[in-house]
Amino acid sequence: MSLLLTLLLFLSPPVHDYHVSKTNVRYVADRNQLQIEMQVFVDDIEEAMEEAGAPRLRIGTAKEHAEAERYLTAYLEKHFRIDWNGEKLPVEMIGYELEDDMHGLWIYLAANEVSDPDGITVENSVLTEYYADQKNIVKLFDGDRRVATMLMDRNKPSSAETF
Repeated sequence: MSLLLTLLLFLSPPVHDYHVSKTNVRYVADRNQLQIEMQVFVDDIEEAMEEAGAPRLRIGTAKEHAEAERYLTAYLEKHFRIDWNGEKLPVEMIGYELEDDMHGLWIYLAANEVSDPDGITVENSVLTEYYADQKNIVKLFDGDRRVATMLMDRNKPSSAETF
């Protein structure tokens, strides 16, 4: 019996005790572009999307669902928004990739033809509907200079800053 228990413990996927995402939002003036890099735990986002009705996606694996990018894009459209100078900024999915450890998922988004920033509001409710302790950290950059760090959670899903 103890051999079976030991095997189950070693074959079980690792569990993390915290739920956090990190997002960098970078304004690149010479390209009139906003570049967004978001890092989440892949198992967390897959479980949340499955709970919302998506099929098992297996993102970043050889068995990845053919519509994984569509499901991920739809999820982010519902849970991540940027208002730039008072208007919703349309962002598009550039791609995504798993980290080497197969736990972290990097998601890349961008918006083109972006005017100089005045005010920005970020709404990031990624995973807050699924994990009560989810924290979403957003760092704003003007080029290489960090201008703000925002912390969002279930009770505070958005934050506003001026450049």
